[in-house]
Amino acid sequence: MTDVRFPTALQIMLSLALAHEEGVPMLTSSQLAVGVGSVASLVRKLLAQLAKDELVTGVAGRSGGVRLAKPASEITLAKIYRSVMQGGPLWSARKDIPHRCIVSTHMDDFFAKLTSDAETAMLVSLSSKTLASSLQKMRAVDRETSAPKRRAASRTKGTANTGQSTH
Repeated sequence: MTDVRFPTALQIMLSLALAHEEGVPMLTSSQLAVGVGSVASLVRKLLAQLAKDELVTGVAGRSGGVRLAKPASEITLAKIYRSVMQGGPLWSARKDIPHRCIVSTHMDDFFAKLTSDAETAMLVSLSSKTLASSLQKMRAVDRETSAPKRRAASRTKGTANTGQSTH
């Protein structure tokens, strides 16, 4: 089964960073749930953990919502990962393997070390990336991918050869 806590929390945090940049003071858990394509209960559970770790802050009630608790440039992806994954291992070895040979006898210890090494490398990578830098990269990708789409759309409207904008 695939664990979606980190990618969902990351999308929530990036959405809050974008909202802040666009002058939207807060988003509700319902708005975030629609944006991430999830149920509001999962979003609220992730937000509770992110709030506990002081990455988001919120206002309860009908006109409430959540926002980043600190600037996007100060929140690393590693902080988000640690917050929602709560210290569990990246992968877990099977515990039900009968010890019949060198592989099955040492698989648990070998896999635990492999998992630790992989998680350390991943956290080093995530520590070098912030919400702000990630949002900046997303904007660059959007510019690169949106331009060809706009050109293709303008060709279908018959304006490709005129140099006129369709906007």
